[in-house]
Amino acid sequence: MRIHLMRFTTLTVIILSIIFMLCSSSKFIDKNDDDYAVENYIRYDDYTYDDSIKSVLLFNTRSEMSYPIITLNGGEIIKLSFDDLRRENSVYNYTVIHCNANWEPSELEQNEYIEGFFEDEIFDFRYSNNTDLYYTHYNVTFPNENMKLTKSGNYIVKVYKVNDATHPIFTKRFMVFESNVAITMNIKRATDVNESYYRQEIDFKINHEGYDIKDPFGRLNVVLMQNYRWDNAITGLKPKFINDTELNYDYNNSENAFDANNEFREFDIKSIKYQTIRVKKIQFEIEDQLQHIYLLDDERRSFKQYYSQPDLNGNFLIKRNEGQDSEIEADYVKVHFKLPYTPPLKDGNLYLFGKFCDWKFKEELKLDYDTANLQYTKVVLLKQGYYNYQYCFVKDGSKNTGDISVVEGSHYETKNEYSILVYHRELNDNYDRLVGFATGTNE
Repeated sequence: MRIHLMRFTTLTVIILSIIFMLCSSSKFIDKNDDDYAVENYIRYDDYTYDDSIKSVLLFNTRSEMSYPIITLNGGEIIKLSFDDLRRENSVYNYTVIHCNANWEPSELEQNEYIEGFFEDEIFDFRYSNNTDLYYTHYNVTFPNENMKLTKSGNYIVKVYKVNDATHPIFTKRFMVFESNVAITMNIKRATDVNESYYRQEIDFKINHEGYDIKDPFGRLNVVLMQNYRWDNAITGLKPKFINDTELNYDYNNSENAFDANNEFREFDIKSIKYQTIRVKKIQFEIEDQLQHIYLLDDERRSFKQYYSQPDLNGNFLIKRNEGQDSEIEADYVKVHFKLPYTPPLKDGNLYLFGKFCDWKFKEELKLDYDTANLQYTKVVLLKQGYYNYQYCFVKDGSKNTGDISVVEGSHYETKNEYSILVYHRELNDNYDRLVGFATGTNE
């Protein structure tokens, strides 16, 4: 009897220990680690949770290629669109969540930043027309008569099936800003002589005349972005000098410098009837009943001289030439990428990279190495349009940081677009206001 009791006690301890470890591990999940096994864990980021959802776009309606940022009470509108490749018709709701400057949920309740409904249904949906791959296209614009935003700052829009808010299909970031400060910037070659051939420096000034900032060192949070990328954004910058209401961020070292990288590669698949920019061959495959687009072979550019060419700074445009409505008439095609490269890169992987993948290192965009032909290859399902892209090397163990220069090179002459975001939180505030925004391109 004593022996059985000891066995029972030991088993109980083991079970309780396992339960404790599981609970502890779920409590301290690293939100930046994509390997955790928590289904539909909400990321306050651009993230698609459902493989059937494609071509998620979020932009200011003034331009399809604009950033998803609007002025508070300025009459500007954000448009959200996406495709669902499933055959069945789904009903989707959306809501918006206010975040702090670090993209964590803010302390505000929804009734403090939303006027109207806290969630709403996406009523605008249409079926694809004359396409090889069937899909349903969804649109919604906001703020609208049902949902108005009353606070500036960072937001995510979360889309989910009706009555299932805990299982999002995707989340996307957007921002609402106030014009309380004036921002001027100077984009130039890096000051540091050791970096001047391949990096760009962004010096800037913030003038807050008419807007009180009592402690600019402790109460301001300034973010510096390149081509609207969050993966390499610079944060934590403090003013170097203060002259009355002018805050000067003129650094001599590399605190405000980025790798300039190279102009983006491009391909044009707006038409599948004839070969366009960078297209080598178009072929319909019986096996999957889809058009396959074979691009011209790419080449390594890391040791080549800089060559100026216009690009979209990594952006892309959904478009079909032979049609009246690209939203539902643009088809999905399989694009074949090929990069001859020898020897293969060690201790890491190569990814296709650009805004079309939300500037993320996605598994479906990781290239495979063909040892027989000494080349990297990848086949990607994309909607018709015009695309910018680059190749980015990611070292083993590095999930969120890559090196574009390994394949593309880096030149101080490269044209890039830079954005500055100024967040402010006073002592008694419970959220980060976005009090200024500016964007500019180097000459």
